[in-house]
Amino acid sequence: MRAIDRTLVDEVWRAMSAYAPARVASEAQVFLELQPHAAAFSQAVARGFDPAVQKAALGLAFLLFKVLEASLGRPFPLLAEERIMAAYAETQAWLGERDGAAPAELLEALERGEHPSLPAYILSVFYEGGTAGDDYDDTVRASLFCLLKTLTDALDLGRVEEA
Repeated sequence: MRAIDRTLVDEVWRAMSAYAPARVASEAQVFLELQPHAAAFSQAVARGFDPAVQKAALGLAFLLFKVLEASLGRPFPLLAEERIMAAYAETQAWLGERDGAAPAELLEALERGEHPSLPAYILSVFYEGGTAGDDYDDTVRASLFCLLKTLTDALDLGRVEEA
Protein backbone atom coordinates (compact mmCIF):
# COMPACT_ATOMS: atom_id res chain seq x y z
CA MET A 1 0.00 0.00 0.00
CA ARG A 2 1.27 3.44 -0.90
CA ALA A 3 0.47 6.56 1.09
CA ILE A 4 -1.84 9.06 -0.56
CA ASP A 5 0.20 12.20 -1.03
CA ARG A 6 0.48 15.00 -3.53
CA THR A 7 2.96 13.04 -5.62
CA LEU A 8 0.56 10.12 -5.98
CA VAL A 9 -2.35 12.41 -6.91
CA ASP A 10 -0.14 14.16 -9.48
CA GLU A 11 1.02 10.85 -10.96
CA VAL A 12 -2.52 9.52 -11.28
CA TRP A 13 -3.72 12.82 -12.77
CA ARG A 14 -0.93 12.84 -15.37
CA ALA A 15 -1.56 9.20 -16.26
CA MET A 16 -5.31 9.72 -16.62
CA SER A 17 -4.78 12.88 -18.67
CA ALA A 18 -2.79 10.82 -21.17
CA TYR A 19 -5.45 8.12 -21.56
CA ALA A 20 -6.80 7.57 -25.05
CA PRO A 21 -10.58 8.18 -25.27
CA ALA A 22 -11.29 4.43 -25.56
CA ARG A 23 -9.36 3.74 -22.37
CA VAL A 24 -11.18 6.54 -20.53
CA ALA A 25 -14.51 5.05 -21.58
CA SER A 26 -13.45 1.52 -20.60
CA GLU A 27 -12.08 2.47 -17.19
CA ALA A 28 -15.01 4.79 -16.50
CA GLN A 29 -17.36 1.88 -17.17
CA VAL A 30 -15.43 -0.23 -14.66
CA PHE A 31 -15.69 2.62 -12.13
CA LEU A 32 -19.47 2.80 -12.66
CA GLU A 33 -19.76 -0.94 -12.10
CA LEU A 34 -17.48 -1.08 -9.04
CA GLN A 35 -18.71 2.14 -7.37
CA PRO A 36 -22.38 2.60 -8.34
CA HIS A 37 -23.24 4.49 -5.16
CA ALA A 38 -20.35 6.95 -5.49
CA ALA A 39 -21.23 7.48 -9.16
CA ALA A 40 -24.92 8.01 -8.39
CA PHE A 41 -24.04 10.47 -5.61
CA SER A 42 -21.76 12.40 -7.97
CA GLN A 43 -24.55 12.63 -10.51
CA ALA A 44 -27.05 13.73 -7.86
CA VAL A 45 -24.77 16.50 -6.57
CA ALA A 46 -24.28 17.85 -10.10
CA ARG A 47 -27.93 17.63 -11.12
CA GLY A 48 -29.11 21.09 -12.05
CA PHE A 49 -25.73 22.18 -13.38
CA ASP A 50 -24.86 22.18 -17.06
CA PRO A 51 -23.63 18.93 -18.67
CA ALA A 52 -19.96 19.96 -18.48
CA VAL A 53 -20.21 20.31 -14.69
CA GLN A 54 -22.06 17.00 -14.43
CA LYS A 55 -19.26 15.34 -16.39
CA ALA A 56 -16.65 17.05 -14.20
CA ALA A 57 -18.34 15.80 -11.02
CA LEU A 58 -18.30 12.21 -12.24
CA GLY A 59 -14.72 12.66 -13.48
CA LEU A 60 -13.57 13.93 -10.08
CA ALA A 61 -15.12 10.92 -8.34
CA PHE A 62 -13.44 8.68 -10.92
CA LEU A 63 -10.10 10.42 -10.25
CA LEU A 64 -10.51 9.97 -6.49
CA PHE A 65 -11.07 6.24 -6.89
CA LYS A 66 -8.14 5.94 -9.32
CA VAL A 67 -5.95 7.53 -6.63
CA LEU A 68 -7.26 4.97 -4.13
CA GLU A 69 -6.58 2.17 -6.60
CA ALA A 70 -3.02 3.39 -7.10
CA SER A 71 -2.56 3.56 -3.34
CA LEU A 72 -3.92 0.06 -2.69
CA GLY A 73 -2.56 -1.59 -5.81
CA ARG A 74 -6.07 -2.86 -6.65
CA PRO A 75 -9.57 -1.45 -7.09
CA PHE A 76 -11.18 -0.07 -3.96
CA PRO A 77 -13.99 -2.22 -2.53
CA LEU A 78 -17.59 -1.07 -2.90
CA LEU A 79 -18.29 2.14 -0.97
CA ALA A 80 -21.63 1.55 0.74
CA GLU A 81 -24.46 3.97 0.09
CA GLU A 82 -25.06 4.24 3.85
CA ARG A 83 -21.53 5.55 4.39
CA ILE A 84 -22.01 8.14 1.64
CA MET A 85 -25.32 9.28 3.11
CA ALA A 86 -23.82 9.56 6.61
CA ALA A 87 -20.91 11.59 5.24
CA TYR A 88 -23.33 13.74 3.25
CA ALA A 89 -25.24 14.50 6.47
CA GLU A 90 -21.93 15.60 8.04
CA THR A 91 -21.17 17.80 5.04
CA GLN A 92 -24.63 19.35 5.28
CA ALA A 93 -24.05 20.01 9.00
CA TRP A 94 -20.70 21.64 8.17
CA LEU A 95 -22.46 23.83 5.61
CA GLY A 96 -25.20 24.60 8.16
CA GLU A 97 -22.58 25.95 10.55
CA ARG A 98 -21.74 28.44 7.82
CA ASP A 99 -25.35 29.32 7.12
CA GLY A 100 -25.64 32.05 4.56
CA ALA A 101 -21.99 31.99 3.57
CA ALA A 102 -21.39 32.77 -0.07
CA PRO A 103 -19.62 30.07 -2.10
CA ALA A 104 -16.47 32.22 -2.21
CA GLU A 105 -16.47 32.37 1.61
CA LEU A 106 -16.87 28.59 1.80
CA LEU A 107 -13.90 28.13 -0.50
CA GLU A 108 -11.84 30.53 1.61
CA ALA A 109 -12.75 28.55 4.74
CA LEU A 110 -11.59 25.38 3.02
CA GLU A 111 -8.29 26.91 1.96
CA ARG A 112 -7.66 28.06 5.55
CA GLY A 113 -8.11 24.52 6.86
CA GLU A 114 -5.81 23.16 9.53
CA HIS A 115 -4.14 20.80 7.06
CA PRO A 116 -4.14 20.28 3.32
CA SER A 117 -7.13 18.16 2.43
CA LEU A 118 -7.36 15.60 -0.30
CA PRO A 119 -10.51 17.21 -1.80
CA ALA A 120 -8.87 20.63 -1.89
CA TYR A 121 -5.73 19.23 -3.49
CA ILE A 122 -7.63 17.22 -6.11
CA LEU A 123 -9.61 20.33 -7.02
CA SER A 124 -6.44 22.39 -7.31
CA VAL A 125 -4.94 19.79 -9.66
CA PHE A 126 -8.18 19.68 -11.64
CA TYR A 127 -8.36 23.46 -12.04
CA GLU A 128 -4.64 23.96 -12.68
CA GLY A 129 -4.64 21.08 -15.16
CA GLY A 130 -6.89 23.07 -17.45
CA THR A 131 -9.85 20.70 -17.22
CA ALA A 132 -12.10 23.22 -15.53
CA GLY A 133 -12.98 26.16 -17.69
CA ASP A 134 -12.85 29.75 -16.56
CA ASP A 135 -16.63 29.66 -16.47
CA TYR A 136 -16.59 27.36 -13.42
CA ASP A 137 -17.69 29.89 -10.85
CA ASP A 138 -17.41 29.70 -7.07
CA THR A 139 -20.79 27.96 -6.76
CA VAL A 140 -19.61 25.15 -9.04
CA ARG A 141 -16.24 24.92 -7.26
CA ALA A 142 -17.92 24.81 -3.84
CA SER A 143 -20.32 22.10 -5.03
CA LEU A 144 -17.47 20.02 -6.45
CA PHE A 145 -15.55 20.45 -3.22
CA CYS A 146 -18.55 19.28 -1.19
CA LEU A 147 -18.84 16.25 -3.46
CA LEU A 148 -15.20 15.31 -2.85
CA LYS A 149 -15.44 16.13 0.86
CA THR A 150 -18.41 13.83 1.23
CA LEU A 151 -16.76 10.97 -0.63
CA THR A 152 -13.44 11.28 1.23
CA ASP A 153 -15.28 11.47 4.56
CA ALA A 154 -17.25 8.35 3.60
CA LEU A 155 -13.92 6.66 2.85
CA ASP A 156 -12.34 7.94 6.09
CA LEU A 157 -9.83 9.92 4.03
CA GLY A 158 -9.26 13.60 3.75
CA ARG A 159 -5.74 14.50 4.67
CA VAL A 160 -3.13 14.52 1.94
CA GLU A 161 0.45 14.16 3.06
CA GLU A 162 3.09 16.61 1.95
CA ALA A 163 5.42 14.82 -0.44
